[in-house]
Amino acid sequence: MTEGNKIVLLGCAHSAGEVVADLAARGLALPAHVEWVSVPCGSTIDELLMLRAFESGAGQVMVLACYNGACRSVDGSLWAEKRARAARALLEEAGIAGWRLQFCNIAPNMAADLPQWIEEFREPVVAEESK
Repeated sequence: MTEGNKIVLLGCAHSAGEVVADLAARGLALPAHVEWVSVPCGSTIDELLMLRAFESGAGQVMVLACYNGACRSVDGSLWAEKRARAARALLEEAGIAGWRLQFCNIAPNMAADLPQWIEEFREPVVAEESK
């Protein structure tokens, strides 16, 4: 795996964290090119955390937070989404494609969806590399 292939998942411990734990309980590990970073709430995911993930070698970053109305902090997912948009704008200003940062809402019962999302998110990079 080259460094640019790494995907960092930044996610709420209560929604995405339960999905990752459910996958592990089923014996399904995240792919080797994916790094999981758990935070207490989506509201704690700020632009700096997202940009540091890129700075530390991520080629892509996926922010995972609860669905609106399901967040224990009420507005945590709204803040995470707003900050992801701001970080995407900063990336684009720096000449990095904004699609490399993605925000997704996720619920604890969506373990079957996450591996597919990761693969779909990775597809543009794989296509880029095969050129």
